[in-house]
Amino acid sequence: MNNIVVFYNKGSDHQYQIEWEKELNKTYKNFKLVSIDHKEAVEATVALLWKPSIEKIKKLKKISSIISLGQGVDHIINYPDFPKHIDVYRIVDSYMAKSMSHWVILSILHYIRDFEGYRNQQKEKIYKAREIIDFQSLSIAIYGTGEIGTVVAEDLCRLGFNVNGWSRAKKNNKFFRSFHGIQGFLDLNKNSDIHISLLPLTKETKGIFNKTFFSNVKKNSCFINAGRGDQVIEEDLLWACSENKVKIAILDVYRNEPLPIDHPFWENSKIIIWPHVSAETNHKTAAAQVAKAIKLIHQKKIPKNKINLDLGY
Repeated sequence: MNNIVVFYNKGSDHQYQIEWEKELNKTYKNFKLVSIDHKEAVEATVALLWKPSIEKIKKLKKISSIISLGQGVDHIINYPDFPKHIDVYRIVDSYMAKSMSHWVILSILHYIRDFEGYRNQQKEKIYKAREIIDFQSLSIAIYGTGEIGTVVAEDLCRLGFNVNGWSRAKKNNKFFRSFHGIQGFLDLNKNSDIHISLLPLTKETKGIFNKTFFSNVKKNSCFINAGRGDQVIEEDLLWACSENKVKIAILDVYRNEPLPIDHPFWENSKIIIWPHVSAETNHKTAAAQVAKAIKLIHQKKIPKNKINLDLGY
C-alpha cells in the first residue's frame, strides 16, 4: 500500500509540517508525510493542503483525496480546472468553531459598547459615559449557519441576543430563527442591525454583499465578515460607509490577501482590519480527525466531512 501523504501549508515553514506530523502520529503512524515538492510526493494518494496553486495540485497525478487544512475548501476546489475526480474533505473542529464565536462576540461588543468612542475619549482625557445601545433591541443576522455558524448563533443566543440565521435550506434550531432562499436573504438584509457573514465561497455567494445589499441595510448598521473576501464588493462597502449605511465594518478577510498597503480600507475610520485570524487551524485539536481520515482513505473507506463539489461545501 502506498502510504505517502503530501503536506503543504502556504506561508509556513518546515517546522509546521513537523508539528503536524507529531500530532498525526498520536492517532495514526502508518504513513510518511512529505512536502509537496519532495521527490516522493508524486507517489502520494492523499494530500493535506492549504492554499496550494493548481499547478502544485495537478502535478500529483496519483492523488485521489485532498484534506483541507482548514474548514474552508474554496482555496482548493474553485480553480476552473480542478480535477473533479479528486475527493475533498474539510476539517470540522470544535476549537475552531469556538474561536470564531469568540471573535464574532468580540466584534459585536466592540460595536455595541462603542469601544472606538471610549478609546478616542481616552486620547482626549475625557471621562464621560457614552450612549448605550440596547442589545435586546438589536436583530443579528448570521449568513451561513453550518458547523461554525450554528455554534456562533447558539453562543450569541445564550448571551441574550436576538439571532436569526440564513442558509441555502431551512434549518431547525431552537437558538435562532431560520431564514432561507432569496426571500429569506432579503428579509434579513432589510431588517437586521448587525450582519455577520460566515458563508463559504461558492459561485452563489461571490459578490453577494454588494451595492444592492448595502442599499437595503438599516442606517448605521454593523457589518462583520469572517467568511471570504470575494463575497464583498469592496467598492460598494466603501460607498456604504460614506453614506452612513454602515457605521462600522469589522473585517477578517479580503479580496486580496494580505491586504495591499495602498488599499483604501486602511485609512477608513469606519473599517476595522484583522489579518485573517478569526479562527485559525489548531493542529493540536484538529490532527486526530485528520489522521483518522487518512487512515480511512488508506483503508479504501470514506471519512466524514466530504465536500460536494457541485455545491462547493
